[in-house]
Amino acid sequence: MSYRFAVHALAVAALALPVAPRPAAAGDAGAFVGGVAAGVLGTLAVQHARQPQRVVVQKQYVRPQVSSYQREANRQVQTSLNYFGFPAGTPDGVLGANSRSAIAQYQAFLGDPATGALTDYERTFLTSSYDRAIVGGAATTQTIAASGQGTRGLLLAYRQEQLGVPTTQAVAVAPPVAPPAPVAPAGVTEAAAVEPGKPVAAMPSFIAGPAAPSMGAMCNRTGIETSKAGGPMVYKVGARLDAWQAVDEQFCLARSYAIDDGTSLAATAQGFTQAQIEEQCAAFAPSMRDYVGRLVTQKPAEVTEGLRKFVADTGIPAAQLSANARICLGVGYGKDDADVALASALVLVGLGEGAYDELIGYHLLDGFGTPERGAMGVDWLGAAIDALSDGATPLVTTDEDNRLALLQTVSAMLLVGTAEATVVDSSADAGATPAAPQPEAASATAAAPAPLALPKPVAN
Repeated sequence: MSYRFAVHALAVAALALPVAPRPAAAGDAGAFVGGVAAGVLGTLAVQHARQPQRVVVQKQYVRPQVSSYQREANRQVQTSLNYFGFPAGTPDGVLGANSRSAIAQYQAFLGDPATGALTDYERTFLTSSYDRAIVGGAATTQTIAASGQGTRGLLLAYRQEQLGVPTTQAVAVAPPVAPPAPVAPAGVTEAAAVEPGKPVAAMPSFIAGPAAPSMGAMCNRTGIETSKAGGPMVYKVGARLDAWQAVDEQFCLARSYAIDDGTSLAATAQGFTQAQIEEQCAAFAPSMRDYVGRLVTQKPAEVTEGLRKFVADTGIPAAQLSANARICLGVGYGKDDADVALASALVLVGLGEGAYDELIGYHLLDGFGTPERGAMGVDWLGAAIDALSDGATPLVTTDEDNRLALLQTVSAMLLVGTAEATVVDSSADAGATPAAPQPEAASATAAAPAPLALPKPVAN
């Protein structure tokens, strides 16, 4: 059995748990009640048909059911309409009167018949324009400023681009100057203006609640533990592995590489200050919340498929989008902003850069920017291992072969629930029966971690 097959077999066994039946949704309950009502009315009709009595039949309206897929597509339409200034109300996935009115406004704005019902082209153009605007960064801001019509101007610019009509070069507009802060009257200090007995409004709260886990703090702790152990976890025969320490070490190593890569790329972005770059990266992260939510409900292949469609719909060249995402990835890790880092890594996954699957796995394992989901995290590590084994460009370029073997081993340990193990050479005496421990060494043997066979032979 190959390592990859064994890992997947273990994954299936670990995840083969009973699933509670999905509770009936409100729409399903309505349909069921309607069916019962129709059956009762039919029975009554037959009975009354045998008697000379007047029959009164009441009609009951049953709302048509909307599939979860269609509801999600409707939410995307409503979100896009709201963004471009056509008020559709709360994105609930139901295209009611407000949504139909917003659709008609959108159609009229583009010069199309205002029917209130979207054609396939109108729907695709609307949602893809929204996706493109969200990830467009400075280009989106400049186009909005040049159009004079707010976000609606983006629709006209994108439509002209589709038709091959040249657009006016966007000109960056200087941000408005903030008004000066109010000055207290002469002779009155800020302390004197506060009424006695009342708390100061700006008083910080140090125990407001549990804070989000800090990636930087975790890497600092990991570094201390690594120093105490005399160095990082390594892949060699006889080495003792702590799976979680190894995971944290590899995440922090990948994080450092991402920061360095992003900083180098940001230095080539002319016309932008570091503060502007950080601001645009922070503004981009919320657009990926839907895909972050999918991480805890869908398998890696399903999430990746959706991400690939997302990046394709943006219309932005892959190389440009990759560079922007890598810059924001470095910003996210450098600023200890897990939301920005995770959103950027997801874009890179959507671009087919499978090595970044590894980062998604770490975020899920440690709960950075997403709820902690160990099994899902191991799945993403497995996807990264597969991608790296198939030749994907690695994020960490140090000792690539041994690092890949370490990831394979640690992933296997997590799958079988083994926190600690000793690396052994699986090719040595593969068919031999291990010798029974000596009595005097029984206690030491019990305390030692169980040996773990490696996926391939290694040398000391």
